[in-house]
Amino acid sequence: MTSREELLAELLVTHSFFYRPRKPFVLSSGKTSPFYFDCRRTTMLPEAMPLIGRLVFERIRGAVDAVGGLTMGADPIACAVAYYSQGRGHPVAAFSVRKEAKSHGMQRWVEGAVVARSRVAVVEDVVTTGDSTLRAIARCREECFRVERVITLVDREEGGMERTGAEVRAVRTSAIFQRSEIDALWKRLRRKARRAS
Repeated sequence: MTSREELLAELLVTHSFFYRPRKPFVLSSGKTSPFYFDCRRTTMLPEAMPLIGRLVFERIRGAVDAVGGLTMGADPIACAVAYYSQGRGHPVAAFSVRKEAKSHGMQRWVEGAVVARSRVAVVEDVVTTGDSTLRAIARCREECFRVERVITLVDREEGGMERTGAEVRAVRTSAIFQRSEIDALWKRLRRKARRAS
């Protein structure tokens, strides 16, 4: 990991990673798991936003016009990237994909600063099965956006990124972190804390 990745990983471990083997968490897929990522507790932190903005921007620089994904997990990531990009000579707009179409006004599925035929990156905070990422990709295509990148903050390593990769084929998909990396860091920090006490 780079120093910036290590800083962000530590924030995720501190604020967003939960382990509860005796009372497993129920995931959106309906499956249960002893660990859970609540990434918004990190993606909305002021100290995390510049790190997220830079790390994602470095993976999409020059390849896309806009970045976004399914609300609301993708929203703080997209906004961090858009803000960071402004000072880097390659401004990238942000957008948000609704879970349901707006029932009034323009009745849009996608909101934000993006127009038809834009090259876009679809982002996600956590990928498990890939269902929400695939929904966001489908909505982007319906709006005539060209999906050029798919990036998640954390891949739970349960097949979701592979499903996404199969759907977008030549498009590059990547995760900033694998669940196993976060888990290893969590264990290391726990051991360090025990030794210190």
